[in-house]
Amino acid sequence: MMTITTALLIDHPDAIEGLTALLDATWPDWYNPRGASARTDLSERMRRDGLPLGIVALGDGNIVGTCALTATSGGMVTERSPWLSGLVVAPKWRRHGVATALLGRARTEARRLGQKRVYALTASADPLLAREGWAVSDVLLMSGEPHRIFMAVA
Repeated sequence: MMTITTALLIDHPDAIEGLTALLDATWPDWYNPRGASARTDLSERMRRDGLPLGIVALGDGNIVGTCALTATSGGMVTERSPWLSGLVVAPKWRRHGVATALLGRARTEARRLGQKRVYALTASADPLLAREGWAVSDVLLMSGEPHRIFMAVA
């Protein structure tokens, strides 16, 4: 049986290296030499209070996933905040409850920070978010592709 726990990224600074590689491999169109830096994003999430706030998942004691609470999503400025951002799970740990654990921790941290809701923008994580009780609050066309904004009570 795999044991999955969650923690704040600031409590696991040694995870930056592995998470940088995971983010780079998962989103090469976003994280690349001409784009955003995964290492910079992760470094900015090294805090205990405030946004952006990094969260990690540990499977059997090893870092196996991450997400963050951020003030914006993909640079989109809106009255909605905070946003679930950068949810990623190591391939061999997918379908083992890691994303569910990260979503739960994100909601808990948002509530701890005094937020009433959490938002997520996605083109592909609909089944996961719906299964975890998030509701579609809006649909946007981005680069011709429909993206849904989900909302959950913190």
